[in-house]
Amino acid sequence: MDYQIIPLEIGSIVERHVFQSSNKEIKCGMVWKLGSVLTQIKPTFTKSYDPNIGICIQDIPGGRIGEIYSGEKVIYFSDTVLEDEQEELEEIFYESSRKYSKQYADVFHDLGWIEIGSESYIFGEIEVIEINKSANIYK
Repeated sequence: MDYQIIPLEIGSIVERHVFQSSNKEIKCGMVWKLGSVLTQIKPTFTKSYDPNIGICIQDIPGGRIGEIYSGEKVIYFSDTVLEDEQEELEEIFYESSRKYSKQYADVFHDLGWIEIGSESYIFGEIEVIEINKSANIYK
């Protein structure tokens, strides 16, 4: 049996990467307008799930992001990142800089930033649906 975990609010699945360089930090990634999480293991976290906090998808046994739609890139900086540096990093992240041709994570690394974490989250009200694969075959 497969299970699909569906957020009932738009923008409730987030992929986040965290980069650090000395006393500076970047948090960036994608906020997905629509999507779901899939697992083959019956979810048990729902008993203690807090919609205001959510859950890291990696903490859901067998959990993985399913189909996702209409992602929006977002980036945030710690107060210690200077404004000029923020502008350059935003151009790299949003791929509006002609100066760099690599993916933003590779460019950040080349500039001395170290990725210290990468996680995906689901939050807000959710619904868990059982998916019976064999039932789909006969439709």
